[in-house]
Amino acid sequence: MKKNVLWVFISLPLLLFTSYWLSPAPGHASAIPYYKGKTLDFIAGGGVGAGTDMMARISAAVMPKHLPGNPGAVVRAMPGASGGVAANVFYAKGKPDGLHLMMATSSTLSMQMKKRDIVQYDLTKLEFIGHTNRGSNLLMVRKTALKRLHDPTAEPVVCGTEEGEESWMAMALWGRELLGWNIRWITGFTGAADIELAFQRGEVDMFGTSNAFIIKRLQDEGLVSVLSQGGIYKNKKFSRRADFPDTPTFVEVLDKKKPTGIAWQAYIAWLGGNFVDKFLVAPRATPKKHVTVLRTAFEKMGQDPKFDELMRKMVSETYDVGVGQETVDLVNEVLSSPPAALDFGRNLQVKYGVLAKKK
Repeated sequence: MKKNVLWVFISLPLLLFTSYWLSPAPGHASAIPYYKGKTLDFIAGGGVGAGTDMMARISAAVMPKHLPGNPGAVVRAMPGASGGVAANVFYAKGKPDGLHLMMATSSTLSMQMKKRDIVQYDLTKLEFIGHTNRGSNLLMVRKTALKRLHDPTAEPVVCGTEEGEESWMAMALWGRELLGWNIRWITGFTGAADIELAFQRGEVDMFGTSNAFIIKRLQDEGLVSVLSQGGIYKNKKFSRRADFPDTPTFVEVLDKKKPTGIAWQAYIAWLGGNFVDKFLVAPRATPKKHVTVLRTAFEKMGQDPKFDELMRKMVSETYDVGVGQETVDLVNEVLSSPPAALDFGRNLQVKYGVLAKKK
């Protein structure tokens, strides 16, 4: 009995001494980076090789090294409804753990603005990390189809689009309405890369994109004429992209036919999504500490020479990166467009067969 008592008295100090030295020092456990040994899971709202997928892959290649712990990264392309399918899935099932992210597109924003039936998400409830604007969209037409564009008696020029929601579609629709362009639309493509393939096969004659490499490739092959560009919009004025200084803005093309009132508000609202372009979001209820770290990493990514190298090599030589509240402000501005302007744009889509008329 005495041995047992003695063991207890000897063991307890030894246990406390051992626990003290073997336990992590105060703050040591919290110093282990949260992201160490983990993997970022990017969902891209578009098909493989499309602009949104490309931006997700560039971000996945550069952003992790700017996160404490240098996590890995995977990208899953999820095409459908101009990013709407991916947004619905992400909104419903995205885990707020700082690891799950979605690269979305201006079309995703535009569809919410226009209150499309497919939208089951609310972007304002997600956590915005940042955005990358690749420059304004440009609208191209096959050189051999250019004459038909201005001849209402000819076979219509075929314009390829995802769901008719892309911001560049404003130029095509307002061109049809105000300039009498002879166009019909084919929907259902998964992105600019998919439409380019259809263009190469002769299935479509017209489409738009911000991707300078697609545009210049088709120009170098002598296949396209670039009709117009949306333009960089600042202080209520449009200016030309630095890398396409000879391409007029659509407002320049319209000249005296530039609309006013609701028609003009509708045009600006439609183009608004392109001011954000490709944006990265985390799920709703993601802890602020994770959001802050992700935003910091996104900002550092935008300053990384490797990011610049990949952007110039794969996407565009000119681009702009915005972070956090700047992205939030742009999104809120688009989503606050007046209902009458949204109705005007939808009526044009229905009028020219891009969307079916609601019964």
